[in-house]
Amino acid sequence: MRKWMGVICVILGVVCILSAAGFAVYNRWEDDQAEETAQDLLADVQSIMDETQPQKPLPDDTEQIPTEMETVNVGGYDCIGILSVPVLDLELPVLTDWSYAKLKKAPCHYYGTYYETDFVIAAHNYKSHFGRLSQLQPGDIVIFTDVNGADHCYEVVLLETLPKEATQEMITSGFALSLYTCTPGGASRVTVRCNAIN
Repeated sequence: MRKWMGVICVILGVVCILSAAGFAVYNRWEDDQAEETAQDLLADVQSIMDETQPQKPLPDDTEQIPTEMETVNVGGYDCIGILSVPVLDLELPVLTDWSYAKLKKAPCHYYGTYYETDFVIAAHNYKSHFGRLSQLQPGDIVIFTDVNGADHCYEVVLLETLPKEATQEMITSGFALSLYTCTPGGASRVTVRCNAIN
């Protein structure tokens, strides 16, 4: 009886190890697919932006602030611009709105606009997307370039971890820009808060 129990435990252990290895391989494949798709979209967005007119200046105090961000369509996806995080050597397109399917392709606009505070961008924790977000430090620079070529520059001021249910805290922070992704397992959200700089 003990011999059979030992054999069963060994078999279960092997199954667990193979399952973990399979899961790791799948995650790596999914990350690679996300990186490839995002880079293809990025190249298309950059090509369109290069062909368009020179950048438009941001509205001054006498102009009415736009309520909608302009978009370009690339590969069947509407995109609002490009997010650059130089310290992470990260440059990614940002899709106009979010869904779980779109998050597998590229970071997505979650809330607000770059014209106001509470502009929120979400992405999966793929290494090629926001998986290294927690490495950012206060003082690091983040740049969002809209589809007209205008740069919106931000400085990281705070890193925090929020519960996944903390939607209001995410979208009404008062910070100009928030970037977030889920922690492994999805229980919390790694959140980077940024202030706008000139």
